[in-house]
Amino acid sequence: MTDLLSPSTALSSAAHPADLSFELLGEVRGWRDGVELPLGAPRQRALLAVLLLRAGSPVGRDHLIDGIWGDTTVLDGANLVQAYVSKLRKLVEPDRAPRTAGGVLTRVGASYRLSIGPQQCDLGRFEQSVADARALRAAGQPDEAERTLAAALSRWPGPALTGVSGPLLDVERTRLAELRLAVVEEHTELALELGGHARLVPHLLVLTAEHPYRERLWALLMAALYRGSRQADALAAYQRARHALGEHLGLLPGPELRGIEEAILARRPDPFARVAVPAEVPGGAPEHGRPHLTLVGPAPLTASAPHAGTRGPWSAGAARLAR
Repeated sequence: MTDLLSPSTALSSAAHPADLSFELLGEVRGWRDGVELPLGAPRQRALLAVLLLRAGSPVGRDHLIDGIWGDTTVLDGANLVQAYVSKLRKLVEPDRAPRTAGGVLTRVGASYRLSIGPQQCDLGRFEQSVADARALRAAGQPDEAERTLAAALSRWPGPALTGVSGPLLDVERTRLAELRLAVVEEHTELALELGGHARLVPHLLVLTAEHPYRERLWALLMAALYRGSRQADALAAYQRARHALGEHLGLLPGPELRGIEEAILARRPDPFARVAVPAEVPGGAPEHGRPHLTLVGPAPLTASAPHAGTRGPWSAGAARLAR
């Protein structure tokens, strides 16, 4: 089932009707010519959601049945899928002549394909905005990158795929929540680099309470507090992180958090800066009589990759990070 939700393949722009638009980052909704479509029962919406997540590629009928109904016994699953597709096709292509091939929602053997472009779905637009922001950051334009991410996050209204269920969609809902939180971290890092520590502290306090095992959030909170001349509060945050990891997981804070604590105790200006120290050389003496330098301490601010430790599919604090 993982392959079913891999990134969609690109179709020619001529195959994308400009009058259609869909949303997944909240309730599953659709519009044609600016008028919202009545998408029908939850199962029909679920089928549309799966097709949207795999837009541009054929989705097998059996995959649709398994992904929407799972282990639930369903009679005439193939007929139900066909009936849902027929109703959806009438919504997205009302002018199509009877018994003619569809241009938007088509049948390919025992599969169905929804042919829309990435910009016709809010998920595609979000992913493009993230890519644009990263390109801006790489080009030395952090202000524009931060604004681009903030705008993208502001257009994600709530938990993705609200109102639909099924094994595939439940997995996707978790994946999308993780995607959003990773982008929240990335946006927070940029805002912190640009001097936004004061406005970030309240949001990071909420985020660390909601995701207590996510060490990157604790690191950002500690840095924001420290840069606001709140050294004691930053060290207290470290102790809360240490307690959360140790009490529930039996883990110690990782190198990044430990390095930031050490930087704060040493009163270094930038808690994320790396420090050069002599490296140990086998035999106990530096090679050729010269010291080797090894970079230690926390990693510099970079785009975060998703990792474990997310509590719940949606973060209220994250929602308020976007300006």
